[in-house]
Amino acid sequence: MGMVTRAKERTLEEEELLADRISTLPDGVLGDIVSLLPTEDGARTQVLSSRWRHLWRSAPLNLDLRDDPAGRGILPSDISRVLSAHPGPGRRFVMPPHRYGMGYPTMMTLDGWFRSPALGNLQELEFRDSMLPPSVHRLSRTLCVALFSRISFPPDRTPLHWPLLKQLTLSNVGILEGSLHALLSGCPVLESLLLLRNGCFRRLQIVSSSLRSIGVRSGDYGNKLRELVIEDAPCLERLLYFGGDVNISVISAPRLAILGNLFEGFPRLQFGATVFQGSTIVSMSAVVRSVKVLALCDAKLCLDAVLNLMQCFPHLQKLYIKIPRVCGKDWCTYRKLNNTLDIGLRKIVIRNYRGNKSHINLARFFVSNARELESMRFEIDGANVSTTWIQRQQRLLCIKNNASGAQFDFVSPNILTGSLEDQHAEQVHDLSAHPFHRFP
Repeated sequence: MGMVTRAKERTLEEEELLADRISTLPDGVLGDIVSLLPTEDGARTQVLSSRWRHLWRSAPLNLDLRDDPAGRGILPSDISRVLSAHPGPGRRFVMPPHRYGMGYPTMMTLDGWFRSPALGNLQELEFRDSMLPPSVHRLSRTLCVALFSRISFPPDRTPLHWPLLKQLTLSNVGILEGSLHALLSGCPVLESLLLLRNGCFRRLQIVSSSLRSIGVRSGDYGNKLRELVIEDAPCLERLLYFGGDVNISVISAPRLAILGNLFEGFPRLQFGATVFQGSTIVSMSAVVRSVKVLALCDAKLCLDAVLNLMQCFPHLQKLYIKIPRVCGKDWCTYRKLNNTLDIGLRKIVIRNYRGNKSHINLARFFVSNARELESMRFEIDGANVSTTWIQRQQRLLCIKNNASGAQFDFVSPNILTGSLEDQHAEQVHDLSAHPFHRFP
């Protein structure tokens, strides 16, 4: 009888193990899972079972307290309590945004946080609304991702040196030109750089053997960035412009393949003696052969300008066009040239497509002349789109008669969440994804 009981017990244990396969994983794997969870969820895993109880304290700390279900804001004492309860090391620390009435942490408190064992070996840092404490230098040997927002870098600060930093975002930051150049010089393996509405410097000169992606938006007032010079960036692949009054000069970026968005009149973009003002070519002395992807967003854009830009970028393969929602003109002035032009585009995305006469003429032009076209995507402006409407558009565009065998998709635009800062950061820093596919 006892043997039967033990057999039943073994069966129950086996059933429990089958029902909870995750708990059978090694501690190292479970620790990685816990460190990737939101902070509160990671801490709650301690109550799952005795198997999980020690994991939160042994897993690298992921401290992100931006989401506060109670809506009361995060107090400095809350952060201090979490840091004192965790022995470290740290993986990620996100400084919660300051809310009125919550109080700023003192410099002594901030300095204590970064000296805490819980933030030892920190890899990712998002720092907002405070002064940088001296102990931030302690992160120099491990930090890989950094965001600084709404802070000022003191001019007498010892230059930061981050030999492992690959991603850097500076948003609404006050930093002198010399300090910024020193900061970038201290990041020898930096791959992506996002600059949003920063002040105290008017000119930035980029010399980097590692940068692959740059995104920039100039400030709206005051002493803001006026000139960005890409002097020597042999690995630069994407240059993304998000607005503002800034002149961009590209002296040497032989691998630059992705460019956009070109807005109405901005930026002033120069490749040698070839100059653009938004989508308008001011002067063209030589073509830019490296660019293969171009995004346009110009209220005054017309087909003439698009074709001129394509002559300037002769190896262009993908074109993203955002049509203004209010536009009374007819885009197409080249209907008589249908079937006579040789356009090498392989992918075209038309945003804010409404299917009116002007938009149909624009699309039919490319259907007729893009001989190597592989796909054409219409992002529809409007929610009330039926199958019948799409079928009518296909007939009007003569899609079924096209000889290229291209794929044509009518889709609703992506619904984006998060702030513009987060969206721009994903476009610039996620080098595995296409920067214009998900974002308008």
